Amino acid sequence: MKNTLLILFLFLFAPITFSQESFSPIKDNNTRFIIDGIISDDEWNNAIEVDLDYEVNPGNNISPKEKTKVFIVYSDTHLYIAFKAYANPKEVRASIRSRDDLGMISDDFIVVAFDTYGDSRNNYLLLANAFGSQLDARAVNAITDEDRYDINFNVDFETKGNIVSDGFEIEFKIPFASLPFPNGNNQEWNFNFRRNSFRNGVPIELRSQPFDRTAPCQICQTTDKLILKDIKIEKRIEFLPYVAGNVTGKKETILDQINYEKFNPNLGLGINLDLSKNSTLELTLNPDFSQVEADVTQIDVNSSVALEYPERRPYFNRGTDIVQYTTGAFYSRSINNPLISTKLISQGKKERVFFLTALDQNSVYQIAGEDRSYLGQGDESFVNVLRYQRLINKNSRLGLLTTNRYYKNGGYGNLLGTDGWFLLSDKLRFTYEVFLNFNKEPNADWIDSNDNIFGRTVTLDNQTFTGKSINIQLYRNTEKWMSYLTYRDFSPNFQADVGFIVKNNRKWGTLYHAYQTFPNKPALQYFSIGTKADILYTYEDYLKTISVDGILSIKTLFNTEINFTHDRDLFKNFLGRDYRNLPSNRFQIRSSPNESLAINLNLTFGRDLAYNEENPEIGREFNFYFMPAIQLSNKLRISPSIRYARLRYMNNDNYFYNGSITRFSIRYQFNNFFNVRIISEYNTFSERFFIQPLIQWNPNPSTVFYIGGNQNSLNDFNDDMYSIFRVDQSQIFLKFQYLIGL
Repeated sequence: MKNTLLILFLFLFAPITFSQESFSPIKDNNTRFIIDGIISDDEWNNAIEVDLDYEVNPGNNISPKEKTKVFIVYSDTHLYIAFKAYANPKEVRASIRSRDDLGMISDDFIVVAFDTYGDSRNNYLLLANAFGSQLDARAVNAITDEDRYDINFNVDFETKGNIVSDGFEIEFKIPFASLPFPNGNNQEWNFNFRRNSFRNGVPIELRSQPFDRTAPCQICQTTDKLILKDIKIEKRIEFLPYVAGNVTGKKETILDQINYEKFNPNLGLGINLDLSKNSTLELTLNPDFSQVEADVTQIDVNSSVALEYPERRPYFNRGTDIVQYTTGAFYSRSINNPLISTKLISQGKKERVFFLTALDQNSVYQIAGEDRSYLGQGDESFVNVLRYQRLINKNSRLGLLTTNRYYKNGGYGNLLGTDGWFLLSDKLRFTYEVFLNFNKEPNADWIDSNDNIFGRTVTLDNQTFTGKSINIQLYRNTEKWMSYLTYRDFSPNFQADVGFIVKNNRKWGTLYHAYQTFPNKPALQYFSIGTKADILYTYEDYLKTISVDGILSIKTLFNTEINFTHDRDLFKNFLGRDYRNLPSNRFQIRSSPNESLAINLNLTFGRDLAYNEENPEIGREFNFYFMPAIQLSNKLRISPSIRYARLRYMNNDNYFYNGSITRFSIRYQFNNFFNVRIISEYNTFSERFFIQPLIQWNPNPSTVFYIGGNQNSLNDFNDDMYSIFRVDQSQIFLKFQYLIGL
């Protein structure tokens, strides 16, 4: 028995290694670099060279046809990297883009990837295209690309690029102060370099080291060593003052002129203090969290639960990768309108700590039920979030999380849990999340409902309750097969007051198994076919759902990805009623055949429930989403889109709902930092039309100036003279935020 336990321990915690090389660039404090996207011998004559010797897609670690050289040198305070990418200049894809524009993945671009702690917890990715447009992100371990990349991570770095006679050249200037890494003047970082381009319309990826695309831990393969000696570690003190304000006007009747209110400016301050290289304290006073980019309106006419929106507020995106959970234990947008907030982030070689406090002026309160969720908004609350993570080795880590929310008018929500991540072999990964909640409702009228949830009322009347959640996953990936087994358990009274939980009272098992292959042919670059089965029971052991999916994925010509899912709910119980045989078909097509066009198409049809009917019925579903992104020039882009949804009765031509949301965006990018754009949207469900022009200057991740407006048309007058193009509400807004660094 003892020998068995020893073998199991070694299996769980023995490190898994990948090939690596070490590089020691020359330190040069005398060279004056001019970051202009032109690689000159005078500047780079002391640099060491690294070649991108591996084509990892579509070829599998073969010698590339495209030649790419990288030059590295550093000073006391900066790391300098230059890329010489050989190509036919007429075939280089590039457009001038604003920072973090995801359209860059349709361009030729370069990636600098760092794992500065060498612990395989994340990779810091710095991207630039041939015109020097920037995108930065944090890569974490996840099954899908949608979950793998956090583009809200920001690094202040400088890039310039140029298309030249034999390809393109890009120069990077990266301040050491802008990257997180361990304390110490002598550093050893894991890194690799990548180049993404196109060959006859087929996407090509080159790397500076071999890459196993089927490994369950992709970021673990950033293993080449960059050795930097005697650098200066500068502690930053940053002040981020801002002034913002808006003028709002509306009219009381259809014939009135719009009456504008008095302009009232709003002032706020952010402070970012480096306690050490590993620890940062951040404070924000009266923050302005208004959205520059309006959230894309989602169709919610047939949703029985609240909708989740992405976090766009910079303060809540910095360092919050450590509190991202599959179960939704933390959701930053639950902190709705903080008056003051502090945040402490500390990352060492073995430990990470995240601590956040906030005084929220308008608290969001969400209750999850078996089939519905309930959402309200109330008064002040005080929020605490504490996260601790311990690295056992590169392949194993454990963590703890506690969140607390205390409401002004009584009541609280406490959550306590643990999680773990284990790379059991080069093909197998195991993760878990376990949480307990201890709650007392406030006494408030924030939610208007007479429903009951497992013996307690939805009405907020000071009831106390406890609950739990469990999420366990075993994931396996090989050259030919991808599989995972997941068990999720949400007790009837599980609630996360600083999280996002929309359904509970379920014991849910999922099995996924798929065959995959990489033919590496232009017409068929990737192929996968698989099946997924779900079975769900309530805590009373009532069968809730039996579902079987067939899934097909293809990568083919014109940089096109095609995904098809046939989802068949063999059995479904909703609000106590049983339904059988609900088939649904989903198509998703994403394509960027050239630098001027990118297409996103989603199509769903089949049978679905009319969830918001008093007595839900089965109807014929048809949902459609189409968005082409058209690059008219290097600087001008238009992005029209349409979302259409309908659910028709089974026995007649009437509809439970039938409508669309049409959106149009046009953007002119003068340079990488300055743009003008206009967004308009018409929603037939709400009969609402708005247009939003915006002028924006954004020279670095923190400094921003914008001025814009919202012109809204709302059918509030019940008048025959109403027109969607008649403005009923108007707003002009501006903001100036400037980073002061000491």
